[in-house]
Amino acid sequence: MKVERAGGRLKRLYKRNTLLIKILSSYLVIVIVLLSVFSFVIFRTYSNKSIEQVSQTSENFISQSYYIADLMLINVYYNFYQLFINGLDSDLNYGLYDDKSDAFADQDVLKKLKQYVNSNPLIRSIYIYNAKADRVIFSISELGEGIQSTTDFLDQDIIHFLRNTEQSVSDEFFTRKVDYVINNKNISENFLTLVLTNTSNNGEVESSLVINLNERILQQMVTSGSAGDLNQVLIMYKDGNVLSHDDTSMINKNLANESYAKQIMLSNNEKGSFITKINDKESLVSYVKAKHLGLIFIGIGEYSKLLSSAYSMQKTLLIITIIFILAGIILAVFFTSSIYNPFRKLLHKYRLDSTRLLNDKKKTFLGKLIDGEMDEKIYDKDYMMECGVSFDDPFFLTLVLKMDALENILSGKWSKDVKLVKFAILNIAFEFFREKRFKAEGIDNGHDYVSIILNVNNSSDEIVRKLIDTTTEIQDKVDKYLKISVSAGIGDIVEGFEGISKSFQNARAASNYRIIFGRKAVIEYGDIAERNHNDLHEYPYDIEKKMIEAIKERNLRKIDTSLNEFFERLALYSADEIQITVLQLAVLLTRTLSGLAKTSIENGEYSIKVLVSEIQTCETLEEIKTYLYSLCSKFVETKGNDSKENVKTIIANKIKDYVGKHYDSVNISTDTVAKYVELSPNYVRSIFKEITGISLSDYITQCRMSEAQRLLIETDDPVSRIAELVGYPENSKHFFTVFKKHFGSTPENYRMSIHDSGSQSERTSHG
Repeated sequence: MKVERAGGRLKRLYKRNTLLIKILSSYLVIVIVLLSVFSFVIFRTYSNKSIEQVSQTSENFISQSYYIADLMLINVYYNFYQLFINGLDSDLNYGLYDDKSDAFADQDVLKKLKQYVNSNPLIRSIYIYNAKADRVIFSISELGEGIQSTTDFLDQDIIHFLRNTEQSVSDEFFTRKVDYVINNKNISENFLTLVLTNTSNNGEVESSLVINLNERILQQMVTSGSAGDLNQVLIMYKDGNVLSHDDTSMINKNLANESYAKQIMLSNNEKGSFITKINDKESLVSYVKAKHLGLIFIGIGEYSKLLSSAYSMQKTLLIITIIFILAGIILAVFFTSSIYNPFRKLLHKYRLDSTRLLNDKKKTFLGKLIDGEMDEKIYDKDYMMECGVSFDDPFFLTLVLKMDALENILSGKWSKDVKLVKFAILNIAFEFFREKRFKAEGIDNGHDYVSIILNVNNSSDEIVRKLIDTTTEIQDKVDKYLKISVSAGIGDIVEGFEGISKSFQNARAASNYRIIFGRKAVIEYGDIAERNHNDLHEYPYDIEKKMIEAIKERNLRKIDTSLNEFFERLALYSADEIQITVLQLAVLLTRTLSGLAKTSIENGEYSIKVLVSEIQTCETLEEIKTYLYSLCSKFVETKGNDSKENVKTIIANKIKDYVGKHYDSVNISTDTVAKYVELSPNYVRSIFKEITGISLSDYITQCRMSEAQRLLIETDDPVSRIAELVGYPENSKHFFTVFKKHFGSTPENYRMSIHDSGSQSERTSHG
């Protein structure tokens, strides 16, 4: 009876205070949800940051290892493949193909082989096998060189390999263990071997160039001497065979049946990380695939050790999160739905707009043209119309627009919308091409670039000139609206669909020469084609030696001179040669600076990781040179020396005074200013930017524009005369371009607007 009466009282209380109880219940639910969200956010944030940090560190380490090994292996492969296939070295040709022995020629070959072996720390030995002469000419790092008959040759394993006609010989790297005796020493080594062969009609190897790379050195490069928090770092082929491992017994073993190796081999991603069990232990696996080499770089770390600091916090927060998440799930779904719906509608609209621009069929069609995947459908006009493409003229021309300073874009306001940026670049390009009556189709097919196919009715030079002018206008518009700059590569004009892929490849090759011509450059393939076909240049060892001596002497002027000379030489190389040469220079500077500063070459202030990472952010030779000079000057100069800072300020003021008096000279430049203050141009640039916060060239322009503004307002001199007075040559188009960029209008329009505003003020005062 008491229970019934109590229940009745509660019912009456609810009926009398329904609104109050509902409000209190709402507050209670909100409090529970807020607490649930708060604990959940803390849990996820802490957990995710711990996992992200460990995964990112692991991925970065493996990516860096891949980058270094990839460049070194490509460097070896590319250099020797070119020498062998194209017959660029007369000494090697003699050793490979001449069946008669000449003592003097033999010495030349031995000397040349020794030079090649000593040029790269990764190369352990090089053999020249000549079946007709029945001999092998060889050079082994640190052990010597010589000539032996094939029967007596110390490495019989390679002789058997070359003479085994049933065994296929390919021009790819493969691993092998070699035991041989030289100078009464028993030597056992693991090699990464590249075999380049010339075979007879019956399939027998007549001559071969064999390059053996030291697997231990490669492993040290991959790990930079230390695996960090990872238990293992290894390299395997795409079929699962181990190429390099810190445990030498694992080399040439096949891991294809290991679950983590299977997962990597089946993945379509070029790099990534995941958690799996290895030897009954949960492990973090990070990997990078080098498709062109057929290699996979893998790092393995025990997961519990990597995340031990996060587990204790996770357990506590997990209990709180589970308790509160159940109470808040209904409201969370409601609020999430109400917030997401407007964004879903916007996203749907954006997708519709994107589809109108480039539907899936069009993207597939254009992708096939770019990649050279020709089939019968490509030529079907009905299929073209179905894809939304209209190509009526016989000739084609491709344009590649590459975003400059991608690192800044990825870390700036566009960091989450890079695809949207490329979408906008294509839209701007289409606007100008329609205006110039170009038939154009575009595709987003690159990490940092978009590609455009132009359909034209002839192959005249006038078409290319018109395209260059239009591309310059596109660059200006992208700069104005998106606040980013793009470089452009222009391919050659081709006839028919079959040539589009070649034109695209040439346009991409041209865009890579941004490293020489600078950002926002427009580069035509015809201007760089000869560089790509020229013979390989020799590495400038003579300049490198002067640079190292200057660093050891701590002589900034000599460092600057040798750097300038080195990069002047680089400006004559091909884009691929420049990348390889800069990497070799970076390795040398790392060893030199770390040795002089007595710091670790792996993790010190001047480590290879630091140098390569900084060089990767540079996109032009000038930027790389400036960075390397600042690195050397930082080493030479005493840190925190106030007197030196005062000297820098005096020099900067002296430069300002000189520019203030001579900005009207056509010949004023960084070089003339540097000559006046008796310092190197690079040092002048560095000091002036450090003290004033503005580059010297921008300061000269500011002085010129300020005076031009005054003359336009206070005098009636013609614009051409004013251009001369502020340091631009007569009829200089550059003056008009700089003035418009500085003030937003042409000089004539600016003068007219000032006069119009003055007349209006005068009329107002009279009225």
